[in-house]
Amino acid sequence: MKMPKNLNKYQLFSLFGSLVLGLEFLAIFLTVSGFFYREIFICYFIFAISLFAFVVFRNKKTLRFSSVFFTVFLLLTFLITLSVHTEPTVFSGRDQGSFSEAAIRLSQNHQLSFQTVASREFFKIHGPGIAQNFPGFDYSQNGELITHFSLGYIAWLAIFYSLFGLNGFFIANGLSFFVFSIAFFSLTKLCSNQKAAWLSLLLILSSFVFSWFFKFTLSENLALSLIWFGILELYLFLKFKEQNYFFLSFSSIALLAFTRIETWGFITMLAVAFVIIFKKNAKNQFQKISKKFYWSFGIFFLLYIISIKVNERFYIASAKGFLRSFSASEMHSNLVISASNYLFRIFALYNILPFLIIAFIGIIYFLIKKKYSLLLPLFIVLPTFIYLLHPGISLDHPWMLRRFTFTLIPCFIFYTALTANQFITKKNVFCLFSALLVGSNLLISLSYFAFSENKNLLEQTRTLSEKFSANDLVLVDRLASGNGWSMLSGPLNFLYGKQAVYFFNPQDLDKINLTRFSHVYLIIPNESLALYEKNTFLEKFSQQENYSISRTHLTTFDPEKVNNIKFNLPMEITSTTNGSIYLLKK
Repeated sequence: MKMPKNLNKYQLFSLFGSLVLGLEFLAIFLTVSGFFYREIFICYFIFAISLFAFVVFRNKKTLRFSSVFFTVFLLLTFLITLSVHTEPTVFSGRDQGSFSEAAIRLSQNHQLSFQTVASREFFKIHGPGIAQNFPGFDYSQNGELITHFSLGYIAWLAIFYSLFGLNGFFIANGLSFFVFSIAFFSLTKLCSNQKAAWLSLLLILSSFVFSWFFKFTLSENLALSLIWFGILELYLFLKFKEQNYFFLSFSSIALLAFTRIETWGFITMLAVAFVIIFKKNAKNQFQKISKKFYWSFGIFFLLYIISIKVNERFYIASAKGFLRSFSASEMHSNLVISASNYLFRIFALYNILPFLIIAFIGIIYFLIKKKYSLLLPLFIVLPTFIYLLHPGISLDHPWMLRRFTFTLIPCFIFYTALTANQFITKKNVFCLFSALLVGSNLLISLSYFAFSENKNLLEQTRTLSEKFSANDLVLVDRLASGNGWSMLSGPLNFLYGKQAVYFFNPQDLDKINLTRFSHVYLIIPNESLALYEKNTFLEKFSQQENYSISRTHLTTFDPEKVNNIKFNLPMEITSTTNGSIYLLKK
């Protein structure tokens, strides 16, 4: 962005956003290059902060204090402070644990691929492909482990982990949410007025889904900022005809390609919107832009092609998952879900349905009135509306709501604010209506605001790790923590330096070169004993001591039994798992 002497608030925020995009681009570049070092990011932060401070100082006479910046900053400061006392989502078994582990491994090894003594031994058994003993990773042809998740969010998390440790995960999500919040407020104000913008912001800040998923290391947290910052920049381009805005719009959405598979749908819609908006002049407009940013676009596509090679397992897994979701069995399952109105009952339970209804009314009204410019955000995110018919995700809630977090729910809230502003002209009535909407959000979100899933589980894992040396092989049952989505094997390995492995097949023990390890331990909860007592397997071990682990979590249900689901908000409970640690006999 060029920096005029009298910078307006949109240019200042665009500069801030461009520095964030530059940080993500740098992280992706260093990741695919296998040269990921924290010192480089320290230099970048010094440069970015100095540049931004210089621009602010240079324009201090014309810049005005913005209450929305202050409001969002205070909220995020509070959330990050609160999150310091929230358990980091580093346990193996589900997406958030896999993202966290991959980011930590990237920070530790300076590249995506890595090996451990234990992983090499299990590679000899299973060979290339899915590394079943290391959830979230695949074996390469030469036996290295590499993530099969998108590298964009992994690289983003790794930046902040390398600088701030585990607290860096919350800072990473906080910065992303800050960009999203300001972009969302600014976009609503551009399309309507400040009254509607404040309503949209308050609905976002009070919504359960954003405060809940803020605590998790899930790619939607980064995608949220990239897509909505991109849409804002597109609006600024249409309003001010400044080509830098279009470049930032494209860059933001294009960077999303390293994080979400839906991106190519967004880019297609962006291109179609460009042609529709400029009509006969579209070719000339594109030539102006492409000439100016030819090398930038070329570098992006080159980087993307390289990332496909480096992170090919993600693209293969994504393609298989996409095709599988449209298989006969999956389609039948989703038709059953649709027929039973399951999704909309969940939306009602979490207070999302009112926004969907109001947004739908507003969209129909804007179509009738031919206010097409207001429908541009809807048009860009339209590909993800297929999730209303085919969610393609495990049905346990609130987990399933992540599918709708980064585009659909913000879209519902955006058009709710525009619709309310369009039809409610009296200020007092608008304030009352806004208070009802925000209040209904808070009735749900406040109940979970300070809740920490797996509270103190990491400290218990650290204590457990002290029982083993770095040269011991530690075989960990899936349910050792009491939950297969929160396995202990990951943090025992990548945080506490133990040769810990998720163990599920007793026959593998005879295929491992045990001389590579000082001792071999087995951690089994009481409920899994039956598996290991078969075929006298457990007779090879001697019981050393008992262990007990407690964890806080929400009540869950069996997602396979859709017809038996109770549509109630999950409750907070604490459960205790008892088991034993066994030592392999010499």
